Amino acid sequence: MSRINHKEILRTIKVILAKGLSLLNKYYFIIIGLYLLKSAVNTALHSDAGVGYKAYLFLLAFASFTAYSELRKDVRWIPYLALAIPFLMFISYINNNGYHFWGKMLSWQMSKSVVIDLNPIFRKIPFNDAAFLRIYKPETLTWFLRIVYNNGFVLPILLPIYRAAVSKDFKKMLRYGLSGHIVQVFLITPFYLMFHLQEVWYVLGHPDGLARNLSPQAAAGVALNCFPSMHTSIAFAAFLLVIREKNRLFKYVWGFFCLSVIFSTMYLEIHWVIDVLAGLVLAYCTVKLVDFVLDKGKGLLQRILRSYYYKNIPSTYIGNYYTNYLQ
Repeated sequence: MSRINHKEILRTIKVILAKGLSLLNKYYFIIIGLYLLKSAVNTALHSDAGVGYKAYLFLLAFASFTAYSELRKDVRWIPYLALAIPFLMFISYINNNGYHFWGKMLSWQMSKSVVIDLNPIFRKIPFNDAAFLRIYKPETLTWFLRIVYNNGFVLPILLPIYRAAVSKDFKKMLRYGLSGHIVQVFLITPFYLMFHLQEVWYVLGHPDGLARNLSPQAAAGVALNCFPSMHTSIAFAAFLLVIREKNRLFKYVWGFFCLSVIFSTMYLEIHWVIDVLAGLVLAYCTVKLVDFVLDKGKGLLQRILRSYYYKNIPSTYIGNYYTNYLQ
């Protein structure tokens, strides 16, 4: 009798564990979101951190809660983590060390002779300074757009990558990373090495729109590399990918942020109108290039991922997924 009870107890425990794991697998994004929301509230109430960092924590919670529309239930956890963790470590390394490498490139560039100086050309083009966007310039809007611009180089891509990670969608993480920074750096660097163009406020002799209190020597270096606008190209690449998302709330909120980054570059007299237009073109071409590369690898990926990455699902589902999300 005791042996039967023992078996029943074990069976009951297994059932409970299975149901618990099933619920955890279904609602884990809520747990992550609640933890991040708690951290964000505590930081907002008890920390001296800047407004940008506090807002970032709330945005992480927001991204977690809105990930439910994108959850990949057809993906195995272990193969996913084996791909996602190294990729996130790589993104973290770029985030922490990218500006250092970028600074080295700027130093090298400043030591070379200028190939084409665009400063005198751009300042003579009508409406190129985007002054028409600064007719109404309240302090609150300026404060907001400074925060947007200061976070506009990394955050437009970083938050969707995090959200894709919560959604268990490695291919989307890869798409955002390639389209936003990794491929763009290689495409934009030749322009920065070939053209000399400085920020609008510096060329026109106006106050720095970001109020950075730079010395004349520091300003000359910081205000370099405007054509094309990489703030614009990164934000617009993120926008083009964000509008593909299922969740409307995330799509509208983050799409607005990405477009605000583009607007801020002109409102704060950082980039010329032509810089922004060139950045839009660069972003569009980069996204299409990444789409093309991933689409070409679709056949090989299907065979490999069907065996190791996906759960036991019909191959037609994978084909439909590629059709709907990878093109």
